[in-house]
Amino acid sequence: MYLMDFHAHVYPEAIALKATRSICDFYDLESENTGTPEEKLALDSEYGIARTLLLPVAMSVKNTAHSNRFVLEQAISHPEFAAFGSVHAADPALLDTAEDLFRAGHMGIKLHPDMQQTDIDDERLLPLYDLMQGRYPLYLHAGDPRHPWSRPERISRIMDLFPRLTVIAAHLGSWSMQEEAEPLLAHRENCLVDTSSSMSFMPVERAMRFIRAYGADRVFFGTDFPVGDVKKEVEAFSRLPLTDEEREKIAYRNMERFLRQYERPIAPAARVNSEQ
Repeated sequence: MYLMDFHAHVYPEAIALKATRSICDFYDLESENTGTPEEKLALDSEYGIARTLLLPVAMSVKNTAHSNRFVLEQAISHPEFAAFGSVHAADPALLDTAEDLFRAGHMGIKLHPDMQQTDIDDERLLPLYDLMQGRYPLYLHAGDPRHPWSRPERISRIMDLFPRLTVIAAHLGSWSMQEEAEPLLAHRENCLVDTSSSMSFMPVERAMRFIRAYGADRVFFGTDFPVGDVKKEVEAFSRLPLTDEEREKIAYRNMERFLRQYERPIAPAARVNSEQ
């Protein structure tokens, strides 16, 4: 099966295992992965994944530049990778940081409200969304009933405030809160979703209901590596009773279209800096 992975994370070898275990602890999950780029490339080769979108998370203002530089370096070194960037709401130069990311070649912004402990609709982030609407996509970890930060109603609010903002709500719209997310998000044409960390945790019938609610044109296959098991995600996707057209769209055609729209050449300055 030909696939593209719309949701993955990788880390420098020196911290990869620690980072992966930390995220697993946050979600009370287990993973045999270490989380290095080399490991993801090997798994991609094994399971027929042609491209992978890397999604960093700025855990603090201090580590923002390093996290973003690392994923961009991977996209420079490996054409199999494409990269989003990340920002932190506490950054006093938030808009300048975002513009720098876009100039460097990052396709959009990824936020993880729960791990960043920041509401999706935090007032500090609203100017960022205004800057991005109609220009760059916003990727959000969505939905965790243990915390208030990424609840579906907050995503709905920012989409009301910024109607031209393209939002990717991960995990079929809202991790473990898909029932609450569907009536708020599924009718919005500019709300996209991925399958990561979802299909393995629900019956096939339920996964199909959410996929059909959003429509195959707005759903992307994703693994959530390294917390997600690439083999299990591929197997779960292969079990879905999709039409051939739906399967192709979710497996790779939607991501191909997305890359054509948003992927840009990485700036020469970013290439030079990555080699220093």
